[in-house]
Amino acid sequence: MLTLLKGINQLVYFLVELGMFAALGYVGFHSTTHPYGKYAAAIGLPLVAIVLWGIFAAPKSAYRLEPLYRSVFALTLFGITALLLYKTGNTRLALPFAGVALASELIAFLLKQ
Repeated sequence: MLTLLKGINQLVYFLVELGMFAALGYVGFHSTTHPYGKYAAAIGLPLVAIVLWGIFAAPKSAYRLEPLYRSVFALTLFGITALLLYKTGNTRLALPFAGVALASELIAFLLKQ
């Protein structure tokens, strides 16, 4: 049973990560009216998040943070994403994203994934 819960949570957590990158691209595109700035932000925001995630949170990273710090790091990125979604007027996306991200991170921390 515990193995099934871990597997389901890993899938949900991965989907939250992908959702974070997509949401950051969306937010970046809608954050400015400058024609080139839209594309720069739409590519730049997710790229920064992907690089930081790859360095500090990826399972096979040489610099992977300890579980407590990794949870704080992940919740910070998820929280920033939810806040940016909220600021662009997407409360219908921001609140569920924040809730699912928080629940998945809590389960991952408790199961020591």
